[in-house]
Amino acid sequence: MLKRSPWAIMILVVAAGIAAALWGYYNREKSVSIIDGGKKIEVKTFSTTVKDLLDEKNISVSAQDVVTPDISSKLSDGSIIYIKRAFEVKVIADGREVTVKTQPDTVENIVKKAGIKLKEKDKIQPSRTAYIERPADIKVIRIEEKVVEEIKKIPFKTVTRVDYNLPLGQKKLVQKGEEGQEKLITRIRLEDGKVVEKTTESVVVKPAKPEIVLKGGLTVASRGGVKFAYTKKLRMLATAYTHTGSPTALGTKPRVGVVAVDPKVIPLGTELYIDDYGFARAEDTGGSIKGDKIDLFFDTEAAARRFGRRWVTVYILKK
Repeated sequence: MLKRSPWAIMILVVAAGIAAALWGYYNREKSVSIIDGGKKIEVKTFSTTVKDLLDEKNISVSAQDVVTPDISSKLSDGSIIYIKRAFEVKVIADGREVTVKTQPDTVENIVKKAGIKLKEKDKIQPSRTAYIERPADIKVIRIEEKVVEEIKKIPFKTVTRVDYNLPLGQKKLVQKGEEGQEKLITRIRLEDGKVVEKTTESVVVKPAKPEIVLKGGLTVASRGGVKFAYTKKLRMLATAYTHTGSPTALGTKPRVGVVAVDPKVIPLGTELYIDDYGFARAEDTGGSIKGDKIDLFFDTEAAARRFGRRWVTVYILKK
């Protein structure tokens, strides 16, 4: 039979005493405070760990709740346990709602916890960097931008010009019209599939070429067996005048065939044919000759009086 030395026996006794003391320390009744989400609970317990005490008191904690000290920690008399409860945040995105339990965090991180992937252009309410510390709703608005391009025809225009070298009623095609092309660029912005902004700009790829048509303006009239071509005819109130001793507005000597006109209506130097008078030339003006009035020169005062005042047709002759 082996004999133990007195020292060995002493060590065993001391170790046993320490173990007994520790067992007694942790297993005796303890006063513990539990602060759960701001609510304080005082309890008496023989539990040795935080987890044991929570189980004993039927206090459940989720994976998102934070317990301090850790649930595996030993309890001692006077221990204080803090439970920081996670709160619910509702994330609305893509037509569905996802509720997550979380500790205070940024909006972006909470959305990631909900398993929702964010794109660079997505709009989030509140903003990505906002810090959430209590139950809230987060809305993710999907932003989509589209660019649609379309080639469209540009119809050509028809330009009609009067040509007094062509008989009245005759037409002549000078330039054939050609359609052009324009590119329509439409930019569309959608929020959750709904159009919220739409702009369109046009870029001319090929300009349209106008069609140019000449229309005859030359008309032929006959008076006393004499034919003349005219470009325009006017109905005017004619008066008569005779020698005054002054030259005409063009500096010429008054003579039969010279008439005074309003240059705004008939330019000076225009060749005319006037019913009841004959061929004439606009060379003079007069203070009272305005608008549709015309003054005809006669060689004698008697001839001027005989003509008097009457409405006549004035033909503007082709140059």
